[in-house]
Amino acid sequence: MAEKRNIAKKIDKIIFKAMWGVSLLSGLSLLAVAVLCAADALGGKIFSASIPNGTEIVTYLNIPVVFFAMAFIQVERGHTTVDLFSGRFPKGLQKAIHLAGYVLGALICAFVGFCSFQLVLDKYKTSAKASAAASSFVIWPFAMVIVIGFMLIAAAFVWCAFREFLIPPEERMGALPAPEHGESTSDAAHMARDIENLKDVNEERGNRP
Repeated sequence: MAEKRNIAKKIDKIIFKAMWGVSLLSGLSLLAVAVLCAADALGGKIFSASIPNGTEIVTYLNIPVVFFAMAFIQVERGHTTVDLFSGRFPKGLQKAIHLAGYVLGALICAFVGFCSFQLVLDKYKTSAKASAAASSFVIWPFAMVIVIGFMLIAAAFVWCAFREFLIPPEERMGALPAPEHGESTSDAAHMARDIENLKDVNEERGNRP
């Protein structure tokens, strides 16, 4: 069992680093958007000339900003979760809920990725461009980014489903600090304990002479 867990942890590390590497492209795209917006604004103010197709370039660069980051956020557990009620469920039921969410997420993302690939083929065949301008660019590579993004997050969901049973939460890549012995890992449980501790402090202050 320990050997299987160690192998799973190695795979988890490889997947985590791979998704992190893809997410760097998201960061670079965001940097390019910032530079282009600044250069376009300065060019318009100082030289009365803007970057050709600047608006279209910035618009389509937002696609890799979003879709190259999604898979890493999933494996890193960076999504905002609300577990006010589910955090109080038995561990087995919590795992079942997580598994159902991962399976549904993988199926939906894979299906949307497949449909998006049909869009890529259509844009490629028609040589669709971002605008009617002569200097405009084809948009099928950006449509392909959407396909890659959805397929990556589908793969991330699949791995998270396996990881749910193979690796304890505190040993996964991108995990929160391990709770103390006997504590729940849910945010709801931590919030409830904080409220109880605050009540104890207030009661202690009220009982002082």
